[in-house]
Amino acid sequence: MLDYSVIVPVYNSEETLEELFKRLSAVFNEIKSTFEVIFVEDGGTDNSWDTLTKMKNDFPNQIIAIKLNKNFGQHNATMCGFTFAKGKRILT
Repeated sequence: MLDYSVIVPVYNSEETLEELFKRLSAVFNEIKSTFEVIFVEDGGTDNSWDTLTKMKNDFPNQIIAIKLNKNFGQHNATMCGFTFAKGKRILT
């Protein structure tokens, strides 16, 4: 079992996704913890999904990418992420 699951609702965030993952990775590596980041793309209009797909290919054991078919809102996207979380602790 993983130590942490981080759930991130995504809406028009393509420019910040890679930096967010880089910083999260640094923190969890520093504290020597296993983790996954669950990105839930919530029907945005930018290229967030393309960025997430690339990131998922680069880090298949640490990233889960979920694409909702329309915008359901931040809270519903977060709740969707809970469904996929495998960590002992869940962060939002």
